[in-house]
Amino acid sequence: METEPAFQTLIEFFNQSLLRVEPDKPCLEIVRADRRESLTFGQLKTRAQDFALWLIQAGDIRVGDKVAILGKNRSDWDVALWGIILAGAVPVLIDSERPVEGVKKHLASTDTRLIVMADDYHDADSRGQIKEYTLSGGLGLIEMTAHERISLDSAAASELLSKIHSRIKADDTAVMLCTSGTTGDPREVELTHANLIANIGGTLEIVKITGDDRLGHVLPPHHSFGLTVGKLLPFCVGATNVYTNKYRQIAQLISEKGITIFIGIPALFTVLARRIEEGLNRQKETSVLLRILDRYLPGLVGKRIVSKMGWENLRFCISGAAPVPRWVLEVFWRRGLQLREGYGTTENSPVYGLNPNRRKLGSVGRPISTLQVKIVNDRNETLPAGEKGEIALGGPCIMKGYYKNPKATGAAVRTDDEGVRWLHTGDLGHLDEDGCLYITGRKKYIIVLPGGKNVNPEHVESVLSGAQYVEEVLVVPGFEEDSAGITEETVRAIVRPAWDVIETKTNLSGPELIKQPEVLKSLVWKNVNECQQQSKQLSGFEKVSSHCLEIKLDEFQKTSTGKIKRDLYIKMPRK
Repeated sequence: METEPAFQTLIEFFNQSLLRVEPDKPCLEIVRADRRESLTFGQLKTRAQDFALWLIQAGDIRVGDKVAILGKNRSDWDVALWGIILAGAVPVLIDSERPVEGVKKHLASTDTRLIVMADDYHDADSRGQIKEYTLSGGLGLIEMTAHERISLDSAAASELLSKIHSRIKADDTAVMLCTSGTTGDPREVELTHANLIANIGGTLEIVKITGDDRLGHVLPPHHSFGLTVGKLLPFCVGATNVYTNKYRQIAQLISEKGITIFIGIPALFTVLARRIEEGLNRQKETSVLLRILDRYLPGLVGKRIVSKMGWENLRFCISGAAPVPRWVLEVFWRRGLQLREGYGTTENSPVYGLNPNRRKLGSVGRPISTLQVKIVNDRNETLPAGEKGEIALGGPCIMKGYYKNPKATGAAVRTDDEGVRWLHTGDLGHLDEDGCLYITGRKKYIIVLPGGKNVNPEHVESVLSGAQYVEEVLVVPGFEEDSAGITEETVRAIVRPAWDVIETKTNLSGPELIKQPEVLKSLVWKNVNECQQQSKQLSGFEKVSSHCLEIKLDEFQKTSTGKIKRDLYIKMPRK
């Protein structure tokens, strides 16, 4: 059941949200390795309005113009975002980790008129190249957000901004998100004011965040999850938003900042789960009582963990951007630490929903009230509960489209006979009898074995990530020739070893093992194989064989949201 939105546009959202919060309350705290700063709601309002006036008066920006933002998460980023929106323009959000050529492509593809660039975008040479590009192409450029204050009295300024506000409609494009994903096929997604407000409205009903909350997260601001849940959601209710990129100090940050809701990615929660398990296992070796308590009263053990880590204020955690390994969910939930797995896509603004129920682990729950879900087959026929197919999402959260790309938009979004627009996500899954969604993988990444069996690589990764000697694992197709010379797909696993664990368990150092690759692979393989043989989740055909296991010594290449760039490794021949 859809709810009537309280706001029609993000300008109304901004102005009305500010009326419900004290101006001196902290809105944003940045805890970066190289930057610490804070911003109150009152400061954000003043600075955003000042920047909007500069854009209109000095920047010659008009309603509907595209203004790009290029920089890491910082207070000026929020000032730029809201300033652009208040000026009636459209923020174009670009990943600050994109190389120069990628940024240029987004600027050209979005018809950007001006770019707001931070001094923390790459290095001086890269920033210089962007400046040269803007000069040669007639684009404006301003340093984030260094500008002269426009001399305009408050009444005139208010009248100017009000006139702009009156011209903005709910179905106008509110923001453009430049997706890079894992495919190397970047597209520019147009989300309207109505899309974002519908998504926030539905999300508020399930997250139940209030002005008393302190939301901590690691989400990049250019990403739809980081924008909607990391910024708009807490702003709407007057909660304080705490961002950090100090991944190794998350546990301390939750304690020191009194975080009540923490949002992260699966890789982060996997690390925390390992720490919890390894710490308990060490204690269990010398404590019979702890072994008994953790077996029969895990909730009590969970309370001890919360107390020791200083997480008393933490209500729950939310994971998004990728599937969470089942064993990680079980580590948290078994001990009363709620880790709610969520799902969504940029194209649906982006929240689908999340699972708040331990009995439904592995599910991402039911959709928010402003979204519909169905499972369809290749003929676009709706499938009953329990049957697997493609996930389709419908309703007011679905994007306007890919900017100036009607072919791609038409392939992704279809309108039914009742006028409902459905996004065909490319994700595979099924619904249970209670309407909860279970995701089984991406259509494009399914491995098809010689006998016709389909293997979901993310399912295999989820199981193998539980092996002690595995820091990270990626499962992709391997390619082998049969006796007739026909190339067939196999299940290939690329593993980055968990060096600390291996060194502790074997008394062999990392450098020693690197010089003995066969010994290293043998150790990892034995551990991985033991994990998959003990698993009740893997079928025989899904298991990895020893000759299809590879060891990777360096980091996987990843997107800014922590996803491994899967396509890079699919294209690589097996060594």
